[in-house]
Amino acid sequence: MPDVDWTGLRILASAQLRHGAIPWRMGAADYSSGLELGESAPLTGSPAASLWDQALADAMGAAGRAVLEERLIPALIADLTRTR
Repeated sequence: MPDVDWTGLRILASAQLRHGAIPWRMGAADYSSGLELGESAPLTGSPAASLWDQALADAMGAAGRAVLEERLIPALIADLTRTR
């Protein structure tokens, strides 16, 4: 799983569009929770869209921070165990 940054959104969008992958359904609330957990990095580069949650890209742009992937493992596991 890439860090939650603009490059990460591009990687996930590419996997979805090119390969039909179903991305992790992380949304703006997960991102905000990750920010509250502590360590993050400046969000650099040009903005990217989130194909599954436009509010996610908006929240990222407003906060200007990239969430480190390690902060979001509990939310990822919860998503993986949900029935699709």
